[in-house]
Amino acid sequence: MLVVSDLRVDPRVEREARALASAGFGVTVICPELYQGSSAATVLDWGPGVSIQHIDWTAASFMSEQPGFRADLLYAAAVRTKPFAFHAHDLSTAYAAMAAARYRGAHLVVDFHEWFSENVHWDVAASAWVPYRDDWKRELQELERRCLAEASATVTVCDSIADAMHTELGGARPVVIRNIPDISRTPSRDYPPLKQQLGLPESSFVLLWQGGTGPTRLIEPIIEALAQVPECIFVIRGPSLDLFGTDYLSLARRVGAEDRLKLVPAVPSSDVVAAARGADAGIWTLPALCRNFTFALPNKIFEYLAADLPVLVANYPEAKRLVEEHNVGLTFDPYDPNSIALALNRLVREQELRLSFAANAKSALGRLDAASEWRKLVSLYGGLSDALGARRGPSK
Repeated sequence: MLVVSDLRVDPRVEREARALASAGFGVTVICPELYQGSSAATVLDWGPGVSIQHIDWTAASFMSEQPGFRADLLYAAAVRTKPFAFHAHDLSTAYAAMAAARYRGAHLVVDFHEWFSENVHWDVAASAWVPYRDDWKRELQELERRCLAEASATVTVCDSIADAMHTELGGARPVVIRNIPDISRTPSRDYPPLKQQLGLPESSFVLLWQGGTGPTRLIEPIIEALAQVPECIFVIRGPSLDLFGTDYLSLARRVGAEDRLKLVPAVPSSDVVAAARGADAGIWTLPALCRNFTFALPNKIFEYLAADLPVLVANYPEAKRLVEEHNVGLTFDPYDPNSIALALNRLVREQELRLSFAANAKSALGRLDAASEWRKLVSLYGGLSDALGARRGPSK
């Protein structure tokens, strides 16, 4: 597996590695360090059959340079191995994995965690996240097109992305493997209910945001909505609050809700479900900057459901479909604090509705069946293994 991310908080990589290892595959994850020496400070154990090989942190520098996938140092590390398949996590590692697979005569599997060409990047001049320029987007689309046509298999996270990529770029439709958490995982430690963790009254209504923070998350309208929901305490649990927390608190102060905004540190990805239990609802949103955002079906929603929480989600296609199909929550206009407040007030004041959503959340993951979701990847690799054996012919 080739990946450029913080493996401590990338549950999709971990789940896929564990699923394949549990089926008898040996998995090596090759990933640049977050910074020089970080691998020694952070030792990850993903169980038997999975090894993690960190390479120099500078191997990730290509990510900030157009086109953002010429991963020469990652390729150099990859071709020192001789696997039966290279698994590229996201388009950023697909070019290196494609070249390594061709060099080694191996299979190539590309996992589109996101629709890369329909995503955003940081524009230094504008000091903002913006969609890719046309020339940059064309380069990304060309690699996506090649992956769909040439890879042994492709994978993505939801039907909207799979359908649109197939229709617009051609090739084989990616296999959809949603980010459903394994609720049987044992967290790294015990967590009391969230209100107890934070010393909040049991009678309070606690809304939880658990995940990334910052300019691409559109948390600000949620904070503004607190002015209209005086019973609500909003807990933001995630990374980078040292960078963005001050602005969140300033906004809460302006709307008269500073004492009802709680900022708490992130927990390991293996702990997010256990740490979320005891909230009254979980919330998810993103700005409509690109189709990758509006088509999103993120970990966060499934993790809230696994914690038996009703959910409030931006009214984008995939999230809305999930919530309405399983009757586990409400949707809102992500840019309108009034819309958010309306949904929140319904949950606060209509106890029977909230309890019915919570009961449905408890059973929804059973119907969604996390184990079956990750077995799709095992089956995919099993098919590749069978095909490889057929090409090689009978053993002596």
